Formats: sequence, structure tokens, C-alpha cells
Amino acid sequence: MSEATAGHSSAAAAESAPDDVIAEILLRLPPHPSFLSRASLVCNRWRRLARDPGFLRRLRAFHRTPPVLGFFHNSPDLPRFVPAEGVPGRVAAEAASLRRDGDDGMWWCVDCRHGRALLRSRDWAELLVWDPMTGERRCITVSSQIQEGALDLNAAVFCAASGGGDQDCHSSPFHVVVVFTTGQCHGRVFACVYSSGIDAWGDPISTPVTSPCELYEEPPVLVGEALYWLLDGSRILEFEFGNQCLCLALIDHPVENHAILKRNIRLVRMEDDDVLGLAFVKDFSLHLWAREVADDGASQWIPRRAIELDMILPLEGYRCRAMPIWICGFAEDGDVVFIRTVAGVFLVWLDTLKFKKVSGSLLMKTVYSYASFYVPNG
Repeated sequence: MSEATAGHSSAAAAESAPDDVIAEILLRLPPHPSFLSRASLVCNRWRRLARDPGFLRRLRAFHRTPPVLGFFHNSPDLPRFVPAEGVPGRVAAEAASLRRDGDDGMWWCVDCRHGRALLRSRDWAELLVWDPMTGERRCITVSSQIQEGALDLNAAVFCAASGGGDQDCHSSPFHVVVVFTTGQCHGRVFACVYSSGIDAWGDPISTPVTSPCELYEEPPVLVGEALYWLLDGSRILEFEFGNQCLCLALIDHPVENHAILKRNIRLVRMEDDDVLGLAFVKDFSLHLWAREVADDGASQWIPRRAIELDMILPLEGYRCRAMPIWICGFAEDGDVVFIRTVAGVFLVWLDTLKFKKVSGSLLMKTVYSYASFYVPNG
């Protein structure tokens, strides 16, 4: 049989197979986008099935944790989105085209979760919620109660369906929460929630703090039905949204607050038991701690793991530097960490300790990991 005949027979077989059989084949492909992207090119019918909302729901349920497709960052002189290897470049192209009127024309990334990216204007007057897979965008005017007198701000986006778990929530309702401090109320931290379902902001809530605090710019981590942000000093801000109970609380963390560790700390979800974790670098070691809560509510931080990064990353010749290693970001499932060194930015898989250099830039301070199941173009 000639190659042309064999190719025609394969295409004919693909066309004649029932939809449910094709869907089962597509479902069992590895979740990396290159596989589904290639499969969607077989024919229009396969592309239609790969984009079907029912199939995509099954895909998310089957694979559970979406793959990391790349990361956003706010370094102005570099592409705003860096795709992972094998990821089609349409997200990077659309990210480069995101412009707004006023200020410097730029949107600044704040958070990524459940298949969406959250961006802000320079002055925090507007927020943009963007789904890079579907292209859907929603521009939100920030509540005047937030804009008036706010000093430090941070924000998060999450699926309205009980926090979203590990899913991405294309076309589903979402929430945006902005946490902030004000010049008028030095002893309090505030939070205000936007709901896409009603296109409105709720009333601010607040919690007292014993001393003035600074909200770090790093994105929060979602654990269960609570979001956590780092504050200055050794405090963590907790925002619980489960059971329609919006509350703020402060948690102490155990890392000593001195120059070599300050700000080189990240919150992470410990994937094995879904608890709040803490990652920090000391010397050349990445330390992972977990917060364990007893039945009576008492909590303690337990060291879980220490990884000697200089033993796995190509850092020969850099050991004389005082602080060559910086945590740029984490994937929210806690399995992938982005590490900046004087040799560049590396993506490290913590389960296998494999790594990949993703950028030669030394300017990236914070990266925003973007994970989603790939949706082929229509």
C-alpha cells in the first residue's frame, strides 16, 4: 500500500469513527497542549470535538490538574508571557497586544488562577479578567471604596464554584477579591469582593493589625476555600470565602525576618495533603514547611523538605555570590517552582527535581504561573 493510500485510509478511519470513540481517544492523550493541538488538526470534526464544552469538562475531570502553559511577568522590556516548551504561541501574541488607554498603556499582571489571568491598570482604577484560551475579556472598574485612600493593594481571581479546586473555569462565573490598606486606617487591612454573576462589588470587610503592614506584590495561594497573602514581617493574611462567610485573619509564619530572607519567601499549597505551605531560600537550599492545624485549632509549622538547589541547577562558578537564588513564583499545585539565579530563570519540578531554563533574564522578580487545559482554536 502506498503512503498516499495509507494516509487516505487513516483519514477515512478517523472520519468514520463514532464521536464517543474519538472523544475517548482525545481524553486519554497526555494533557500537554501539543498533543491536543495536533489532534485537532486531523479534521474539522476532531477540532469540533476537542473544543466541545462537554468534552472539556470531562478532560478536566479526567486529568484534574491542568498543565503549566507558561508564565506572565511585569518586566517592561521583555515579552509579557513566556510560553512553556511546545505550547502554541497564541497566548504570547495576545498578551503582547493587550493595551489600554491612559497611563502607560500597559496592563500589569496580578494573579492567575482557574484558567484566567487578572491584570490591573497602573493606578488600580481598572482590572482586566482575561481567559487566554477562549479570548474572553472583562474590564472591571474598581470600586470607589477601594480607590479612595488605598495605599498597598493586591488581588486575586478565582472560580465562583466553591473556589474552583484544581479546575479551570472557562465561561463560568468568577470572583475577584482586592485586599488593601489605607492611609486613614493604619490599624486595619481590608478586602472587597467583585462577583461577575451580578457584575457588582460587595461591601468591604476588614481585620485589625497590631502595627502598620505592607502587602507584598507576590500573588496569593488558594488552599481549600481560603486565599493567603504574605505581609511584611512574619505575618500571613487569610481570606476565607467558603460558606458565604467572608472573613480576614492574620497568621504568623516561622521564618526569621532578616535581610537575606526578607521577601525571598513564597506561600504554596502542599499538594500531598492540601495544606498551607511556606517556601524560602537560605544559602543554596530551598526549604518547604507545612502548617498543620490540630482539632482544637492550634497550629504549628513543620519542616517538610530541603532541596539543595546548587546540586541540581548549573550554578558552577556562582557559589561566591551572596544571594544567587531567588524564588520567582510557584504553580499553585505546589509541584513547580520558578527559580531566578545569576544564570537565568529555571523551572524546577519538585517531584522529579528535573529543571528547564526558561529565561536568561536577571530582571524577573515575580512570575505568575499560568496553568490551563488547552482549548484548540476554532
